Amino acid sequence: MRLRQFALSGVLLLVLRTMTGSIHAMPQQDSAAGAVTFNKHVLPILQKNCQTCHRPGEIAPMSFLTYRDVRPWAKAIKAAVVKRQMPPSFADPAYGHFANDKRLTDAEIVTLSAWADSGAVEGDANDKPAPIAFHNGWNVEPDMIIEMPKDFNVPATGTVTYKNILVKVNFPEDVWVLAAEMRPGNPQVLHHGRVLVRPPASEFMKDAVPGEAYETTSIGMQEKSGEMPGLKWTTAEFSRRFCLLAL
Repeated sequence: MRLRQFALSGVLLLVLRTMTGSIHAMPQQDSAAGAVTFNKHVLPILQKNCQTCHRPGEIAPMSFLTYRDVRPWAKAIKAAVVKRQMPPSFADPAYGHFANDKRLTDAEIVTLSAWADSGAVEGDANDKPAPIAFHNGWNVEPDMIIEMPKDFNVPATGTVTYKNILVKVNFPEDVWVLAAEMRPGNPQVLHHGRVLVRPPASEFMKDAVPGEAYETTSIGMQEKSGEMPGLKWTTAEFSRRFCLLAL
């Protein structure tokens, strides 16, 4: 499979496109409608926390847009959320509040678990919230799009370790970057990635050939990574707003 894009966006957009516990849940009762239902209780949670990835054409292997999509995965959803494997988030909740935090609350985990345990019923269609109108393509309006020099071929099987690829930007002048977005060339094979910004005179990957993939421990990555200002996100997040001076 080929894949080849890497993007960042905002007032400036860099796009990278390649490379690739336990909670005891008691069913919640609704005095008016009875047990937990998909349309009234589950779908709003999925819309808020899951559908960005779990929809056709995105990274997740299955769609969570409709009851028919989700019903076969009820037990698997419970198992994943109880272990807090899904939605994926590696931000430290003790650090502070994150605007794009997709983690579930304890109450939401209880609701999803109760739905799975009580038969995963659909419920009244009138309780269903309106579907989200997802935007296809860039979620921010890019002033600049930067693509990787060449495709990175992802094997159909096996494990691909982290790869580091130098992409030259060559800004004609200093600019403020207000937002960034990363778009994969093939979202079905790219789960997450990162963009590191090299400060002037950095030794990081100074001998790297643009477009060539290097192992994480090569080209000074291990020793220098702590010194690099960096942006890391999964394809679930797509865009992120921040303030960064690019030199």
